[in-house]
Amino acid sequence: MRIGIDLTALWRPATGMENLALEMAQALLRIDSKNQYTLFFCGAVHPAFEQFDGRYIPVLAPVAHEALLKNLWFPPMASAAKLDYLHFPVFPPPLWSTSVKGWTVHDATPWMFPDTMNFTSRWYFRILSRQAARSSRVMFTVTESARDDIVRHLHIPIERLHVIYPGVRPIFQVSRDLAAFERVRQRYGLPEKFILFVGTLQPRKNLRRLLQALRVLRIERGFQPALAIVGRKGWLCDSILSELADESLEKSVIVTGYVPDSDLVVLYNMAHLLAFPSLYEGFGLPCIEAMACGCPLVTSNRGALREVGGDSALYADPEDVRAIAQAVWEASENQPLREQLIDRGLRRVGAFSWDRHAEQLLGTLERVVFGSNGSQA
Repeated sequence: MRIGIDLTALWRPATGMENLALEMAQALLRIDSKNQYTLFFCGAVHPAFEQFDGRYIPVLAPVAHEALLKNLWFPPMASAAKLDYLHFPVFPPPLWSTSVKGWTVHDATPWMFPDTMNFTSRWYFRILSRQAARSSRVMFTVTESARDDIVRHLHIPIERLHVIYPGVRPIFQVSRDLAAFERVRQRYGLPEKFILFVGTLQPRKNLRRLLQALRVLRIERGFQPALAIVGRKGWLCDSILSELADESLEKSVIVTGYVPDSDLVVLYNMAHLLAFPSLYEGFGLPCIEAMACGCPLVTSNRGALREVGGDSALYADPEDVRAIAQAVWEASENQPLREQLIDRGLRRVGAFSWDRHAEQLLGTLERVVFGSNGSQA
């Protein structure tokens, strides 16, 4: 099979969906020596793929504009590459393309939480997603919860949407490197004890209610640990930034911005707990990253987060500030519970493997797109 993968989204600093695309493509190249791969990058080959030189054909896009790139440049380039299958792991496929294609749709945010997206992004996802659902030979998603939401809103048969769990990257593991701890602590000005939040600053991540919950704990229980906020700015983040500018938060909130993976691993290992009370997630990568590093997890009881966390997290209603506060308090102050969450989390991450993800994706392509004998179905 001649397989193409759209990795043009990797020009920006990688977060959730971009990391999923990067790891999926690397896993395919790692385990599959039978098929031929063409990888589409924006501007230059991503450095993570230098180790796979000779295993794929690179094609470089000239611009980073998502809509123009996808709908004007991609169709003729894909046709020229004479691909048997073209996969879109981040954003929907082009409106018009003759290629046999499929895509990974990560969640149903544009339909369930449209107010957490700006108008352009909401319009783009909604139009392209409906067209892609009609034209794609195969579709994937990352949890059963996400599948049910997407099926309901895109009005497609459930059997068309294949669930394959992502993996946790090997870099995320328990560390006791005290020198690295001190280096990262100094770099970001972190105190000895802090709660960690990881995610793009956008309304869906529910950061404002987390700040309110911590304020309740400071006032009512004298609970004083700082909050370290890790992530780049996202859409509609102005109200969040305004709240963070409050002078009363100056000493209790540290905003690091985007951090490299090497620092993020250390932050998970240093943190007292990860607080991730998102309003909605199709998966929630920070949850399994934290668990792999032995960091207790407090998260939302909505979307896919219960499915991902299993019995390894403490859950709260993300719209109930006091419920978030209580969960943070228990995960922080109840030592037997903390140890239980850590132990269960380390066992839970065994369910998430990138090599297994790639094997299941290839198996689905062979069955659905090419037929069991490898000829195109």
